[in-house]
Amino acid sequence: MILFAPLVHSQESVDQGLLTQGLATETFSCGNLARSCSGRARRFMEAKCGIVVAEDGTRVQVPVVPAEGPDPTDLYNDCAGSGHNPTHLEDLDVVTIDASGDEITGYVFGDNYYELYVNGTIVARDPVGFIPFNSGVVRFRAKRPLTFAVKLVDWGTHLGVGMEYDRWNVGDGGFIARFSDGTETGSDWKCRAYYISPLEDRSCVQPGPDTSDCPERPPCVGRDPASCRALHYPVPDDWALPGFDDSEWHSASTYPASAVTNQRAYWDYAENFGKAEFIWSHNLDQDNLVLCRATMP
Repeated sequence: MILFAPLVHSQESVDQGLLTQGLATETFSCGNLARSCSGRARRFMEAKCGIVVAEDGTRVQVPVVPAEGPDPTDLYNDCAGSGHNPTHLEDLDVVTIDASGDEITGYVFGDNYYELYVNGTIVARDPVGFIPFNSGVVRFRAKRPLTFAVKLVDWGTHLGVGMEYDRWNVGDGGFIARFSDGTETGSDWKCRAYYISPLEDRSCVQPGPDTSDCPERPPCVGRDPASCRALHYPVPDDWALPGFDDSEWHSASTYPASAVTNQRAYWDYAENFGKAEFIWSHNLDQDNLVLCRATMP
């Protein structure tokens, strides 16, 4: 049975987060994410999950527990096909949240993984959790006001310490979306980090949590990357609902596209994203699980 950080009982420990050290003790395929590529992708890496165990015995699944939900319609996906999908608008299904609501179409790209919720209902879940990169189109019907909420994950291969590939790279994340009602990702969104690694210790993490002062390569990365630490916070059950209080979350940090990605899945379709900006928390590198929200009247 998998236990999670929300089972840390004292409010003090919840506020401070749960500290773990080292690599996951178990790894496994998780969720209904791609486990192989049938398309033309030249590189594929499965998004696996793992279990890290804290000193008190609490078991935490990293980097995330994927939700079940509909796939977006492919805009570009060379894992499931040849890449560009010229019939993406014709292929769209409508996720009905409110039958009498407005019909809205959106373009979405995430590095690496995202789940998109509107008014508490999951609208799309990235079908390729890790590599290759893909972009998608969604369509939904919902009443205003609209609460957009996204769960964002920078996946890795060294589960538990937030690093990837043989060179133990400290990866970065990023998410961008634009919707036909005028909603675009930007600094008016609110974000919060829930899984932070690699860390030498927790002293660089300020209340919030704010990891903007944490070094990209803490000493443990050069000394023994498998010994690095991670900080985990419990994800509230109601975080995607319209009534959730995100007043203590910070404004999303925005990043130029060149700082996030060089992938065709975004750059070949940049005009579809208009003036939307890539968002994340304060730290593209250490913050591996980030939740963001925006409510539009």
